[in-house]
Amino acid sequence: MRAIAVLWAFGAGLLALSSSLSPAHEGAAGVVKQRMDEMEKIGRTVKRINERLKSKRGLGEIGHDAEEIRTAAARMPSLFPEGSRDGHTEATAAVWDRQPEFIAAARVLEQEAEKLAVAVRSGTDGAVAAQFRSMTRACSGCHDIFRSKR
Repeated sequence: MRAIAVLWAFGAGLLALSSSLSPAHEGAAGVVKQRMDEMEKIGRTVKRINERLKSKRGLGEIGHDAEEIRTAAARMPSLFPEGSRDGHTEATAAVWDRQPEFIAAARVLEQEAEKLAVAVRSGTDGAVAAQFRSMTRACSGCHDIFRSKR
């Protein structure tokens, strides 16, 4: 029960970080808008996984959710081309200044999401919850460096 409460609190915190519409979103266009939309989609998917874990319903669908996140993570580096840091972005200069590290962080999220899909196939709720926490730590770790604080 305590693990579920911790997951719920963690998920609620991630949701607050990822789904609140920032003033930076207003007026965003092109690849900047596309990546903001992609990040919001990931946030909604994380929320959905958290709700599934909390309610203990639809746990088998988490594999599909994890695949959505894995696919988005694989696309992430291409959504930050040189010259796409305008006034509408929440990305820090570190995305471009430390690009190999940014690409590696996206790859970690991709791997953690894949591990989540594998955990779902194992059928062990505890393994799924633990891997969900690992995956969300990958999100937070990237945001700590590559996203400006709100």
